Amino acid sequence: MHTIVLHQADSSSAQSTLTAYWSGGNGAHFLIAKGGRIIQTASLRMRCYHVGRLFRSRCLELRGVQCRDARLAEAMALGWAARIKAIDQLERQKTWPDRFPVNGDSIGIELVGRHLDDTAYEALTSQQLDSLQWLLDQLYIHFSLDGGDVFRHPLVSYKHPGEAASATWQ
Repeated sequence: MHTIVLHQADSSSAQSTLTAYWSGGNGAHFLIAKGGRIIQTASLRMRCYHVGRLFRSRCLELRGVQCRDARLAEAMALGWAARIKAIDQLERQKTWPDRFPVNGDSIGIELVGRHLDDTAYEALTSQQLDSLQWLLDQLYIHFSLDGGDVFRHPLVSYKHPGEAASATWQ
């Protein structure tokens, strides 16, 4: 695993998130309840389907106008749906670290919290933040990662921009 992707469930409890996982397939590898309880929901050897389509190019995000990829420029000129599909296809041809994380090389951590409106989720509790840091510290050691290898879901895939916005880590 090369990266960790943070998510925020649109739910008020760990149980409702787990129920959604059981009825719709696996979500993330870990779930952190509002009280801070960490639940491992999948083996770290298992691919969880938590990232979705890549709709951002890491080259564009890091280099801006210095990113000289003609295929990417063509994709950016397409309409919204066609652009997302084209960028996803282009980015998935790359390997880490030349692209953002995908399901196969990332660990997903879901944090319980309701979606409030188009831009905001509930703030994470102090217990969730403490548990998140503890879990990240364990994953950093096991996979030789650091805080720079952690991404909020909206950075890499099409999601509401406020998802996991109140998550902090070192």
